[in-house]
Amino acid sequence: MWNPSRVRETKGSDGEVATVVVVVVGFLLLPSPASAQTEGQEGRIKVLSLQESFIPDISSFARWQGGFPRALTEVTICYRLRIFYYRPEVTVFSYFSPKGEIRTDHNRLGVQVLVTAAGRRLNTQLVTPLMQWSAFCVALSAAEPIALYFNGERIEGTYASAGDGTTTKTAAGSVVLMEPEGTLVLGQDQDAAADIYDATQSLCGAVTDLNVWSRRMGSEEMARVTRCLERGKGDVLSWDEAEFEMGQDSSVSELKLQETCMVVPLPFFMFPNHMQFTTAAGLCKAFGGSIVVPRNLEEQEVVYGLADEATEQCSVEGEPLTWLGITKNENNVWVHHGTGENVTYFNWAPGQPNNVAHETCTVMKGRILKGGWADQSCRKSYKVCVLCTLKLPVFLRFRGICDSTLYDDRFVMAGTRNGKPYFRGYYRSHIYYTEERMWRLQNIMMSEKFAEMNNDGSLDFPVGRHSWEFSHGFCGREKHQQHSLTLSQCAKNDEFTCDDGTCIVINKVCDRRVQCPDGSDELDCSTVNLPKGYQSTLPPPSLTLNAPLPVFLNITLRSFLEINAIEGRFKAEMVVLMLWRDQRLRFQHLRSDRQLNIILPSEAQNIWVPTIDFLNAENNLQTVVDAASKITIKRIGNPREDDIQTSKEARIYEGRENYIRNSRKYTIVFLCSFNFFYYPFNTDYCSMVFRVNKNTETYVTLEKYGAGTIYTGRDNLREYKIGGMETRRYQTSEPYSGLETSVQMRHLYTTQVVTVFIPTTLINIISFATFSFKWFDFQNRIMVSLTALLVLSTLFSQVSDSLPKTSYFKLIDVWFFSSILFAFLTIMTHTLVEYHHHYGHGEESKSSFSNFSPVQVVPVEFSSGDVKKRGKEKLNYRWGRPMPELVNKVGYRLILTAYVIFFIVFWAVAFSQKVKEDAKNFVRGFEDVKGYPE
Repeated sequence: MWNPSRVRETKGSDGEVATVVVVVVGFLLLPSPASAQTEGQEGRIKVLSLQESFIPDISSFARWQGGFPRALTEVTICYRLRIFYYRPEVTVFSYFSPKGEIRTDHNRLGVQVLVTAAGRRLNTQLVTPLMQWSAFCVALSAAEPIALYFNGERIEGTYASAGDGTTTKTAAGSVVLMEPEGTLVLGQDQDAAADIYDATQSLCGAVTDLNVWSRRMGSEEMARVTRCLERGKGDVLSWDEAEFEMGQDSSVSELKLQETCMVVPLPFFMFPNHMQFTTAAGLCKAFGGSIVVPRNLEEQEVVYGLADEATEQCSVEGEPLTWLGITKNENNVWVHHGTGENVTYFNWAPGQPNNVAHETCTVMKGRILKGGWADQSCRKSYKVCVLCTLKLPVFLRFRGICDSTLYDDRFVMAGTRNGKPYFRGYYRSHIYYTEERMWRLQNIMMSEKFAEMNNDGSLDFPVGRHSWEFSHGFCGREKHQQHSLTLSQCAKNDEFTCDDGTCIVINKVCDRRVQCPDGSDELDCSTVNLPKGYQSTLPPPSLTLNAPLPVFLNITLRSFLEINAIEGRFKAEMVVLMLWRDQRLRFQHLRSDRQLNIILPSEAQNIWVPTIDFLNAENNLQTVVDAASKITIKRIGNPREDDIQTSKEARIYEGRENYIRNSRKYTIVFLCSFNFFYYPFNTDYCSMVFRVNKNTETYVTLEKYGAGTIYTGRDNLREYKIGGMETRRYQTSEPYSGLETSVQMRHLYTTQVVTVFIPTTLINIISFATFSFKWFDFQNRIMVSLTALLVLSTLFSQVSDSLPKTSYFKLIDVWFFSSILFAFLTIMTHTLVEYHHHYGHGEESKSSFSNFSPVQVVPVEFSSGDVKKRGKEKLNYRWGRPMPELVNKVGYRLILTAYVIFFIVFWAVAFSQKVKEDAKNFVRGFEDVKGYPE
């Protein structure tokens, strides 16, 4: 058995939720309305039709000619209604007296019941369907809530106050709802007793079986009446006896009672067009359903009965009548197409299925086999009509309609016309298949205003996305120009309509995976929507009034490829990241993963992208947008409400809420002035200056993003260690905003210590070691000292060649100069010792610098007697020591003391400077910043 009721939620134009109760039952579950017929009616009932021309008019009404016998404190009103077109307010039942009013409004946004005498209004979200009979009962009393029944179901709602607070009461104190002097009008809202009407509050439709009781019906009774299980006869107004004054554009006719009681339509629709199986499945899906599959004998009879009505178009001499939604899977098991569930009920014709290998689909045969099933090939060349199971009523939206005053953007499928589905608009238009075999969208009030669908070679139904040609200028275009329009039953804001009319989840659009059967979800996947008049040369306005647009800059330094202190330059590999918001733009198809929200370089050429100058770089470089650029959108804000004036569904995001992110890798040579005074213990600070190009800081300001600069490379390079970096505002006299990043480069001195300072220290020690030679061994002392001086001079020359020429002394120059000076002083001391040295009488030193053979040098020996005897000779004595020895000793101590003092001072200065520079607080940006700027 089928589920007797289903509640569907649809969206109104303003985003409100409207509940449509769709009761779906089998034909055999419906009781025969004949049991409720009044004797002598022969199964027919009176029907009042209002506004048959569909034109809103205050002269179309039905005024009851009867009168109210007494004041009523309880009332029950029941009727059946079929709406042709909606109005802003559709008033069906209107009772008016100077002391109170009762009105039922069947708006597109929901049914409302107004009872001013009770001071309340019931507001519901029940949408009365177009072109379908619906049954209503409303029970009223001042003491109890309003009870509203629709097609057998009670409808709940919310209450609001109504009326001016004045009421009439009976002697027993009960509130009077209806006075005897009141008037009752169908189809118009009475602002005065049967007098003043408003065309926007009128009924375009038909009413039947209206009855009014002077009591409050019970729930079970109202449920039976609204299910058409029984007919009541009102004691105040009885439909069969009631007389009405009919206005213009109105008529009284009779219909079969059974027809007006079809408040629960069968959920099937026959498409009498031959098509292949996959096309048939797609068509049913486009209308929100699937190919029919009878689940039991009762359903089989109903389905065959409906399909048999199209025998002339679909079947000849017992040929297949309609496809069934049953296919054979790879395990040779018959399953429901689409769901894969096993089929439990079969109605195979004799000899079927014959299990031919390629016959994996199922058809229902025509009259000879009376609906028997047969297996059939699914090949493209085989075409059969199709009967679809649909969720009735079928609501559709027309997307791309920019002027809803000419054409509706909401339709409902309402039967057939010329053998094709007929679509009724909510207010003023319809879509139908003309006798000239063209699909036409037409304004019912202005028949000369229409559009016709172009035959694009696809299935000949308007559902899906097609090109339409208007007979008049529309949406700012000349007449006969093409417009892309989409007729879709897909859920607003949640689903996307493929070109063939099928629906997919809107989040699947442009995700680089084809979801639509025709692949249309991956077409036209541009991210940026440019407004009319957009100029890419103008910077976007700031979100803050009279403030410049902030462009956030973040530099990721990947590595320093080269640091050439001699030439005053360094080469850096970096990723430049810029963030900004352009409130003029709109974005579509944005994902939570920004890597999927890519703006192609071709699109980026059409939008404003900030240009940043690398101010102190060689060759005046600046940022560019090319194939190496990666421009993405970071989705932060929420999407806007879906705009049905566009043919394609898309989630649109405002540029003011979402950041544009441009990143590109650059390899740039920057200029830097290195300070060599403390070389090799120097710490240098090199800058990278980034400045906005063309736009002054009145319009664009450059702000750092996070720390501004992060470094992800190695600390220790070949000659330098990267100590840290700091980004601050660039100060300049020019009116352009910029940022300056200072990079701390600590020179690595270990190599110089090993190759310069230790060798020179050892050479100085060797030079000082000559003082340990015999003071009178001048030849060896002077040879070693001179060799040390020569080595120091040569090493100084080599090191100086590798350093830039500066106008100031460098610390290493001081070291070499001092080392050479100490070697020189050592040599001068040895020379002075030799100067004061006197050899023995008649002995000459035979040593020479050209002869390296050892020569014994004997000092002169004196005695006191000799002194007296040789008074002519000047004696070389001081403080009890010979002068050469004294000079040697004093010179050694002085030079060594000076060297030690110099050594201590030198290294104290060098390392104190190093410690001071290393202690500076520089931001270390090794971690990427989190989040986005506010």
